[in-house]
Amino acid sequence: MKKFLLAALATTTAVSAANAGSINFDARADYDSKTYEDSTQKDGSQFYFKTVRLDYQGKATEDLSFRLRAAYNKNGTQTTGAGDNSQTALEFAYLTHKMGDMFSLQVGKLGSEYGAIESQTSGADLYLTSQAYTKTGPNGNLNGEYLSTSSLLYVMGAKAILNMTPDQNLSLVVFKTPNSSVAAPTGSTPIAPAQADSNAMMEGLIYKGLFMDKNLRIMASYHMGTGYVPSTDDKYTLYSAGVTYNFGGMVLAGVDYTNSAYERDADGAKDSIYSIIGKVAFTGWEQWTPRLEVIASEEKVETSATAANNGTNKFMGYGAVLEYKPIVDTNFRYHIAYSNTTEELAAGGNDPKVDQITVGARWNADFLK
Repeated sequence: MKKFLLAALATTTAVSAANAGSINFDARADYDSKTYEDSTQKDGSQFYFKTVRLDYQGKATEDLSFRLRAAYNKNGTQTTGAGDNSQTALEFAYLTHKMGDMFSLQVGKLGSEYGAIESQTSGADLYLTSQAYTKTGPNGNLNGEYLSTSSLLYVMGAKAILNMTPDQNLSLVVFKTPNSSVAAPTGSTPIAPAQADSNAMMEGLIYKGLFMDKNLRIMASYHMGTGYVPSTDDKYTLYSAGVTYNFGGMVLAGVDYTNSAYERDADGAKDSIYSIIGKVAFTGWEQWTPRLEVIASEEKVETSATAANNGTNKFMGYGAVLEYKPIVDTNFRYHIAYSNTTEELAAGGNDPKVDQITVGARWNADFLK
């Protein structure tokens, strides 16, 4: 009888856990060192958390699922410029309603899916990032009024998803345009934060597909939206495309193109940036994964009130990464990464450079397994 009760209890616990969904803990801690040359930035090093996330996913009913993800390496204040009453630390909080085999609707704080493969890669797996993603370079913050990829990772809105085939879908997302100038870089022309309650909105169309036995992954997006200055037609235009291919489980290679632009209605002045990102990883070993990364970016600025900030700035970066899993078939690893990025300033003079060395570890696990 006792054995029966224990077996019944174990079965009930397993079923309850399965119905509860998944609770995933993902943390990456790093030691990071940056050395600058011909730059306004100062050398520095630190221990810090790259990511600390708790991700809860489950089902309320057969057709209604949810996702709630908090990042404990971010602060608990309201998301700057978003006007959505959510904390920066709250990354995802949405419901997905499945309305048949082909259509579903998401509502809440979700992903805008701008930025192609780079934006869809977990922050715990990012090393060298593009200027379109971070809006920073070897000389500090960039000056354009365009939106960076990282400012659009998590937005409050709604998304309609059409599953054209099991491996292809088309999504339409609508959300409030983030006010990028609430914390504008020095030398730019900020728009008053009080205008964060305007009707500025953004829409995006996203395509994702898997081909050739899911070895080929393609993603493309186009987003457009209005700016914050009342009674004007300021515009944001963003588009991206990316592709990755798995060569027989031995090599994973990918390339991204991301473009973000802002055009001011009053005088037609335009800020823009594009980045090209290339990555190659050798995945044929069980414990070791070497990676090579390269980025090329170009920023054009016309809207800055400081004349010296206007013009074209160019960036070139490369990096190498080595990941090591001491225990096979676990999601724990160590990593060491090196990168170098150089900026060619529009104003001329010496080219600022930054060398970065990162050493750290990542652990990713489902609490309910």
